[in-house]
Amino acid sequence: MSQTAVIFGSVSHKDWGFARAYFPEDPLVICADGGLRSALAAGLHPQILVGDGDSGGTPRADLRFVPLRREKDFSDAHAAVRLALEEGADRLILLGCSGGRADHYLANLFLLETIAGLGASGLLVDPQNEISFFSGGRITVKNDPPYRYFGLQPIDEKLTGVTLSGVRYPLIDATVCRGDTLSISNEPLSSEFSVEVDSGRSFLIRSGRICPRLVHKFRLK
Repeated sequence: MSQTAVIFGSVSHKDWGFARAYFPEDPLVICADGGLRSALAAGLHPQILVGDGDSGGTPRADLRFVPLRREKDFSDAHAAVRLALEEGADRLILLGCSGGRADHYLANLFLLETIAGLGASGLLVDPQNEISFFSGGRITVKNDPPYRYFGLQPIDEKLTGVTLSGVRYPLIDATVCRGDTLSISNEPLSSEFSVEVDSGRSFLIRSGRICPRLVHKFRLK
């Protein structure tokens, strides 16, 4: 049976409404230290708090607490990801993990690759973006919840055999090098589009969240 874990980092947002589309009916909610405040603000009841306390995560009687040393070789968010996988989660949603310090943001992005390498799927979501790791192959992407833009950002030196269909600017068997901007700022033309990459790892980014009442203006039907 599939299990979704929602992991909260310590980056806060004024309104967590953007995240509700990603909450399953009964998620495993894990807070990385100060992410406890965010989980409560988002209206979820956390089950586990993991961290070293340096960003304000205070243990509570109704939570399982996994204490960490402040001097360690991994971040609180990384520990939360490990714990989620140990608990049997096969789909991880990372919230409150982007923005703030650039080193943590980049590290959290690459946690998506770590998650994929361990056989699970992961998304990093904030008010404007949904980011996933893509190791190559062919996938159909459902634009749900709807975003206006789509981009493919190479991790490796180059992506080969890049074919994009169902988007405003299609590509056929293209090569996209790291540092190029050829594969960003594309736009889905319907509720689904396809991405194919013969070789190379990348981040698949959907951005520019669309309010549901405006979907018809962006041809997302």
